[in-house]
Amino acid sequence: MTAREKAAAAAERGDLAGESYWLSIAETVDLAPPLAPEQTARLRILVAVDSQVSTAA
Repeated sequence: MTAREKAAAAAERGDLAGESYWLSIAETVDLAPPLAPEQTARLRILVAVDSQVSTAA
């Protein structure tokens, strides 16, 4: 679920503070530069390791 989707869900619940929070996160993410291929590869490894640890637990 993206930050914008979470903001929309908060708005549907009438949670204006939650909506504002998630929209600010979405805006911050939009300002970030794209990841380099090396960074993407490292994240894939970390996510794979984390999911294996979670499954084993």
